[in-house]
Amino acid sequence: MNNMGLKRLFKKGLLGGAGSLIEGHIFDALQKKKETGKPFRQCLEESVKETFTEDMPGTSHVYQMGKTDGRKQGTIEQAERDEAKMQEMHEEHEREREQWKKSDKEKDNLIDELGNKL
Repeated sequence: MNNMGLKRLFKKGLLGGAGSLIEGHIFDALQKKKETGKPFRQCLEESVKETFTEDMPGTSHVYQMGKTDGRKQGTIEQAERDEAKMQEMHEEHEREREQWKKSDKEKDNLIDELGNKL
């Protein structure tokens, strides 16, 4: 959690009066709606998500750890998929190469046979 997160959390608490985050989220959503023109519901969802994922001391740290771990795991899984795909492409290339060699050899033999008959 950064300093900006604490400031936003404090501001939302003050806007709600008597420390009510719910009213603070409503005021924050109205302000975002005015600034962005997005629907109120979307602004409210963003405000609540922002609080839990960036501003609150306990949840923001857990969220960021999960986000980082998810990125690392996703990268590992993608690398494994890419490696399998590259292996498959290599094997297909080798099969085609062998087929072309065989076809080329048959062509050469046919040319030699025709040359001997003439």
